[in-house]
Amino acid sequence: MKDVGLYLKEQVKYLPIAINLSRYSTKSTSMQNKLGRLWEILDPLVQLAINYIIFGMLMHRTAPDGLPPLSWMFIGMGVYSFMQRVIVVGAKSVSTKFKTTAKMKFPISIMPTSSMFGFLTELYIMVGMGLIIATFSGYYPSIYWLQILYYFPLLVLFSLSMSMLCSSIEIVFPDFKFFLNYIFRFLMYGSGVIFSLDQFHVIPKFLIQSQLINPFYFLIEGFRDIAFSREWFWEKGMYNVSFILLLIIILVIASNIHMKIRDRISDYL
Repeated sequence: MKDVGLYLKEQVKYLPIAINLSRYSTKSTSMQNKLGRLWEILDPLVQLAINYIIFGMLMHRTAPDGLPPLSWMFIGMGVYSFMQRVIVVGAKSVSTKFKTTAKMKFPISIMPTSSMFGFLTELYIMVGMGLIIATFSGYYPSIYWLQILYYFPLLVLFSLSMSMLCSSIEIVFPDFKFFLNYIFRFLMYGSGVIFSLDQFHVIPKFLIQSQLINPFYFLIEGFRDIAFSREWFWEKGMYNVSFILLLIIILVIASNIHMKIRDRISDYL
């Protein structure tokens, strides 16, 4: 737990630096494009449009319990895309930016955090569009929206913990980045992002019921609970407890491994 405390302390202490690094990176990338930072808005909107045309119009996918499919899908895509990008890009950030941080007076552990800030705009747009459409579909803002104060910190902490863990693995085993991409391609269809697994009758019921053990599914459904006023997080019982325990385990392992190898990263690279 000492390593966890040190990791969290570094994130808080060097948060302003992480934010500035993210701004610089975003600005640098935007300057290379004709439309600049406008792509931060256009990119998620185009993604939403493409997936809606494919899965909503052509494949006629519906949402469970009669929920508005467009809103249901947009929220799932927003939360999942955020986790995917934070973990995948954050996993690469430690190894790719190690030489830069070695010359600076801040720890390498803040690089995944710095990368995360660059994806918040996409999260806000996708989930925001889902909430707006839900409102026009009759699901008006309610007291359930207060759960954003619970699910959003969990989303950030889980994404950063996984990012730190994957970054340590990638330093030791560089080929891991390929497996990481394959894993996320599978999880996109196995975590209820675009369509509900309930629609597939060939899948055993116990597998469908055990979906909440999947942390990606848990967080996605949590944000949908906010939009559609379905249930409070404490009503999920052991599924909620299992997620918290899993998060703690991942955070402990990720922090421990990172602290052990970060003084020897140059040897691996």
